[in-house]
Amino acid sequence: METHFVVQSETYAEKTKRLLSRYRFRFQVRKVTAAAGCSYQFTVAAEPAAVFALLSAQRVPYQTC
Repeated sequence: METHFVVQSETYAEKTKRLLSRYRFRFQVRKVTAAAGCSYQFTVAAEPAAVFALLSAQRVPYQTC
């Protein structure tokens, strides 16, 4: 199962990368540029509940896609 979400700032994208690496989640990240600015789209090889619980516990704002 894969989980997809978007983080809106480079700072939170870096924090998310560190968190996912620390907890040994396999992931891919892609920078997306739009008129509203840059965002970072993550694809994580894990259940959504586990990923979103980790992000929420660490106060990382994200949007599901």
